[in-house]
Amino acid sequence: MQLSPKLAAKIISEVQDVVKEDIILVDINGIIISSTDESRIGSFHEGATIVIKSKQKLYIDQIKAQVLKGVKAGINMPIMFHKKVIGVIGITGEPKQVEPYADLIRRMTELIIQEAYYTERNEWEIRGIESYLYEWINASSVDKDFLERGFMLGIPVYDTHVCTLMELEIHTLNNYDIHRIQKEIIELFYSIFGKEKHFIVRWGQERFLVLKKMDASYKQNYFYSQLNDLKKRFENRYKSTLAIGIGKTACKHMINKSFKEAQKALKVARKNKGIVFYEDLILEIILEDIPSEMQKDFLKRTIHMMEKDQILIETLQHYMNNNQSIKRTAEEMNIHINTLHYRLNKIVELTGINPKTTEGIVIFYISLLLLNSLNR
Repeated sequence: MQLSPKLAAKIISEVQDVVKEDIILVDINGIIISSTDESRIGSFHEGATIVIKSKQKLYIDQIKAQVLKGVKAGINMPIMFHKKVIGVIGITGEPKQVEPYADLIRRMTELIIQEAYYTERNEWEIRGIESYLYEWINASSVDKDFLERGFMLGIPVYDTHVCTLMELEIHTLNNYDIHRIQKEIIELFYSIFGKEKHFIVRWGQERFLVLKKMDASYKQNYFYSQLNDLKKRFENRYKSTLAIGIGKTACKHMINKSFKEAQKALKVARKNKGIVFYEDLILEIILEDIPSEMQKDFLKRTIHMMEKDQILIETLQHYMNNNQSIKRTAEEMNIHINTLHYRLNKIVELTGINPKTTEGIVIFYISLLLLNSLNR
């Protein structure tokens, strides 16, 4: 563990509220890397080199301050980590006056360093897991050694899983807030699902990958209710949306198929900001694979020919919602049946497509799906 300028600046920020005197942090080379007096940063501190060698507290009075290079009257203390000196903290002032709280400041500093160390180590472990999962998902085959490596990382590679992808709308936040929310989301997830049958990791800044264990106790309705609970609690807390896509194929050892299914389900879920199971998708799967330019061209030749008369598009939507029932559509729209017939005939006149035929209603059904998708 090294005392970096960034960590040193954080320590100064944390402890400067405790004392009014100037504080410095010095690295193992005797260079001041952070200070409440910014003019001292980068200068050599001879008193710190004495502390590094002796591992003992050094009191600097006015006489020593005139002899030692780059020092002021005060106290210098070694910063210990795993029984090694990794730096020095100095407090300016009369030694006898600052001594009562000098050790407290040192202890606070060491606690901050320990916290930073374990946070950094945890981040490296998380990155190792994320890297392994990325490799696993993109692998065309795996061997026993690969699976054993995953097992050693704590990944339940020998269980059967389906993949779930969750996407948060948090791109307006700064990196610190995103990191904090990521940790809170993982904690919230495990508080709802427990750790026995589930595994969750970050999958980029705004996504999470969930491995859901598949066994005899799995019930889709219950899994949905848990996801819905997570979604509501997240959205209430952060005033933002959460989209969730769930794969279909239960995979053991190879999870890329379930992952790709979850990706497609998430693509649909992102548009309606909901929870989508891949197995519930039928037409949407085909439509999602159609290039956007082809979708736009299809809309130009169908529903966009009515775009100057939005009431016709609205009528068409009601007509399909009521399974092409003239009577129910007219009642729902509170219009006369003759008015409805006039609008449907107007649609035929503008587009050349008759919504009363099987072919026509299928074309308009697809058109409205694409239109609603693009609008979202």
